[in-house]
Amino acid sequence: MLITPTVLYEASYKEYIKELGNEERYPYPLDLDHSNFASFVNLLNGYSKGVNLPENLVPNTTFWLIENSEIVGCSHLRHCLNDALRFAGGHIGLGIRPSKRGQGYGMKLLNLTLEKAFEIGVDEVHIHCYKSNKVSSSLIASSGAKLDSIVETQGKNEQVLRFVHSRC
Repeated sequence: MLITPTVLYEASYKEYIKELGNEERYPYPLDLDHSNFASFVNLLNGYSKGVNLPENLVPNTTFWLIENSEIVGCSHLRHCLNDALRFAGGHIGLGIRPSKRGQGYGMKLLNLTLEKAFEIGVDEVHIHCYKSNKVSSSLIASSGAKLDSIVETQGKNEQVLRFVHSRC
């Protein structure tokens, strides 16, 4: 089941974050301060409505993939793209809890998030990942997305694969 953030999953969310340890977190909302969980949930749900957005963000919705009352994954859907996101970032970011990786949750989360993108009127969904992230690039390609282009990032010395998934 794919849901928007709610305080009902506070314990599961905190366990997810703990399980991530020091690894780089995707998508970015996993890095936000959640010490006041109710405020954190309100902030994320506000972003979905374009409320209190920092200057560099576009309206976006965070989703949690729930299985057996546990958050197994998190996705982030940007409702539109600014120039920076169009270059490297795209519409969707996602991550799966370490103990749940390799079990098909990534594809399930990506497909459900794509459905949400199409529901809000995004007909051409841009999904980007680093070329070095073979798991993500394989997942994105397996979803039916087509590789559109490859760009060099500034300062990171990494290439970004830019996939496009169309409603058709």
